[in-house]
Amino acid sequence: MGGLRRLFQNIQLILTGEKTVSELDKYRFISVVLAVIHIALCICFYFFEYSILFIYNIFAVILYLVMGFKFTAQRKYALMYYCCYAEITFFASFATLLAGWDWGFMIYLIALTPVSFYLAYSSPQFGHGIKKPFFFVLLSMVVFVLTRVLSANITPLYTKCIFDPHMTLMYSINAIIGFLGLLLFSILFTIEIRQNEIRLEEQYTLLESVSSKDPLTGLFNRRSMDKYLTTALEQSKGVGLVFSIILGDIDDFKRVNDTYGHNIGDQVLVQVAKKISENASEGCRICRWGGEEILIFIPENETVTNEVAEKIRQSIEQIRVPYGTDFVSVTMTFGIAEYSPGLPLNKLVSTADNRLYYGKRHGKNQVVNAIPDE
Repeated sequence: MGGLRRLFQNIQLILTGEKTVSELDKYRFISVVLAVIHIALCICFYFFEYSILFIYNIFAVILYLVMGFKFTAQRKYALMYYCCYAEITFFASFATLLAGWDWGFMIYLIALTPVSFYLAYSSPQFGHGIKKPFFFVLLSMVVFVLTRVLSANITPLYTKCIFDPHMTLMYSINAIIGFLGLLLFSILFTIEIRQNEIRLEEQYTLLESVSSKDPLTGLFNRRSMDKYLTTALEQSKGVGLVFSIILGDIDDFKRVNDTYGHNIGDQVLVQVAKKISENASEGCRICRWGGEEILIFIPENETVTNEVAEKIRQSIEQIRVPYGTDFVSVTMTFGIAEYSPGLPLNKLVSTADNRLYYGKRHGKNQVVNAIPDE
């Protein structure tokens, strides 16, 4: 029961697109299904005493089992495609000529249309093209018409009576198999589309993440922060969101680059980003605003923001970047500003920027939340 439950769970995950189906599993499943169909046909032809078709279907079962377990292991998916197409086309025509048109074997050729396009589209070995399946569908149409003409002029070997009950039963079975084949491959095609959608969604998410992050520090970049601040501004208007920003700049960063090289400068930036991320409060959004400037969005008032900025400033003082037998240490100056209703975004940033550079001119390594006579 546990195994059956897991099977149904896996089927559900596949149908919803939460679990992918590998090429190997897909072709193995198709081969096993076709083998089972031919086993059923073997049983029918055995009881009908149609020896030629019975023997043929035994070989067909062996063919599909070989393909399902040997060809798939060797990743010969294109060869499997050709073999399946050739076998189904031959069997449909051969069985029709032996038993008669009214048995419905030619329904298999109609079912081959979506099957041909699905397998060619879903397999990388075919380049997701339509030329080959289009050709095979046209070929199926030609075979269908030729078989119809031949069957009208050849007396079937096995059919003795136009109202043969065997014929009626077999036609119904073939129709059911044809419809089930169409249903099966329609489901597989739907799964394929869903899996492609999920892959695209994952790639979009990855691309969005990459395009919104600074590659050196892993912090958000200015473009994504601009969008975030604009959204926060709208939320503040709608629900009264309180927020502030902290704008920080590494002190004497040019001297670090000139003295120790840009590689050490990059390491300093990475360490600064790490310290800020570790000490920022929950709900903060941190970005590399430009060069050695870091901007932090914090959903708090100016008092709490000042405490967070001071905590970050003290943690920056602890940075030690190895340089030979020595190390490089840095400090950082911060300017903070709280948003007030009606304040434009550029004004909010310029307020924090002015306070930052006031701190730069008056000793550095400090947090400034107000300027005299501001």
